Amino acid sequence: MKILIGTPIHVSKDYSIERWLENVSKLTYPADLLIVDNSPGLEYMKKVKKYCSKYGIRPDRNLGQSPISNGVKNYKIKHLELPPEQKFFERLNRSREIIRQEVLSKGYDAWFSWESDQLIPPNALDELIKLMNAGDFAMVDHNNWTREIPNLPNFDWGVALISRKALEKYSFILDFGTDPEMPDTWEPSEAWFRKRVIRDGDGFLEVDGVIKPIYHLNK
Repeated sequence: MKILIGTPIHVSKDYSIERWLENVSKLTYPADLLIVDNSPGLEYMKKVKKYCSKYGIRPDRNLGQSPISNGVKNYKIKHLELPPEQKFFERLNRSREIIRQEVLSKGYDAWFSWESDQLIPPNALDELIKLMNAGDFAMVDHNNWTREIPNLPNFDWGVALISRKALEKYSFILDFGTDPEMPDTWEPSEAWFRKRVIRDGDGFLEVDGVIKPIYHLNK
């Protein structure tokens, strides 16, 4: 299964990015990495590139075109400059749409959604792929716990695997008013994506305890 790890980032989570990239470098399953930086300006992207170099994740302008050895070896980083007044959830969805288009245009089988403030075991992606294949699921979403409230489940795509077939059907750019069930704001967009997967009869799985430990960083 050909996987793209796709992660939106912002300078507001700078506290975790170096530890996260070190974690990315240790993942055992072969995958490419696409980082979408929606921070203001280009300075933060330069900093992230230095961290990638430090942990042996090399830049590759042709993700999906060359063989990948075990683990994450190649990455691409894109900058998305957005209006400063644009709110968090719209920024997030516009970043995710860039990842979605990369999956579709480069022939990936699935997108591994992995937030930049979460540390996971090296075999975590292997486990999600096993679950997806076992039930032919369009999406597998793993509980990653809420930072502010210990032991409160959190299925916000911090650690999730989303198949190509789901991404072919559903965009992250909300065309408000085109579906009577669509929310009227960007905030519940994850729930809206999940609802469409379930509504249209594609397999969806929420799991807990398969991947452990998961550390949801807050500083």
